Amino acid sequence: MNRAIQNKGKWLATLFFFVLILGIDKVHAQTFRAGDLDGDWKRSDGMVIRISGTQTFAEGSDALVMAVGSSGWPQHAAKVAFKFRNIKYNERNIWKGKNYIHMPESNYRKEDGSVTIVMDDDKKSFSANGTKYIKQ
Repeated sequence: MNRAIQNKGKWLATLFFFVLILGIDKVHAQTFRAGDLDGDWKRSDGMVIRISGTQTFAEGSDALVMAVGSSGWPQHAAKVAFKFRNIKYNERNIWKGKNYIHMPESNYRKEDGSVTIVMDDDKKSFSANGTKYIKQ
């Protein structure tokens, strides 16, 4: 009888330990919300974009080019052209929208398919179709 009580106590202690560990994992999991994407973001070629309204606008937000750096976009595109449009929060750390590229031969920006934005857990950077942007 005494051995059965000891075994039951060990089993309960082990169960409590695993429940505690699983609970800690949930506490440390990063929570994302639509507005986390708002702000200024810079990529390695110097292009800076400003994203605003991801939590506000039903049609999605836009990423305005603030500086072109050495991206190949013309200087006059700064503060008038969009790199991404219709950005909407999807789930977890993912947003989706439309990607735009600059066509140097015609000085025109055109839609170039969709963009999937995946934010890093620290919320200080994201990747957009493989290009890394760092929070400014």
